[in-house]
Amino acid sequence: MSTGSSFMLRRMEQVNLETEQTKPYERDSEHQRLARLVGVWRGTARTIMGPNVAPIEAAWEGRIAAILDGRFVRFTYRSSVEDKPIAGEMLIAFESGEKLWRTSWVDSFHTGTMILVSEGSGTDIDVRGSYFAAEGHPRWGWRTVIDDAQAEKLTIRMYNITPDGEEFLGVEITLSRAG
Repeated sequence: MSTGSSFMLRRMEQVNLETEQTKPYERDSEHQRLARLVGVWRGTARTIMGPNVAPIEAAWEGRIAAILDGRFVRFTYRSSVEDKPIAGEMLIAFESGEKLWRTSWVDSFHTGTMILVSEGSGTDIDVRGSYFAAEGHPRWGWRTVIDDAQAEKLTIRMYNITPDGEEFLGVEITLSRAG
């Protein structure tokens, strides 16, 4: 292995997307908006397992960090559902060229082994994706709305969408900025 290759391998082991130096870019208003989300957040989540079932409430704590010089933000969090620990991560992006909000979400409870990819257009962070429901059944939709209108509060609502288009709340996360 050449010296340059071993340097790259050693260097790759140390990559931190929050601090890695990259080519600067000009932040538009959407990326400035994402930057305002950076910080530690704490609050409560309500997970709704179905109609006429009482929501499961649990404490949530998470951290939103800017990555790749603010091109994206990463929301990492932990909580529980029915007293079992869960953890997850959501990447949030505004794609300046196509003017699209995009997210990718993984979670040890809600998404299983799937990466839920969603996108949406407009001024609101309101994205839609779909997921595998069961063998032989049509895919279900998933909508995520991130309400960041208040500087010290953050609300994330996630909706199931049946194959017939009926939408119902699946998860509601209400967070306040910590510290």
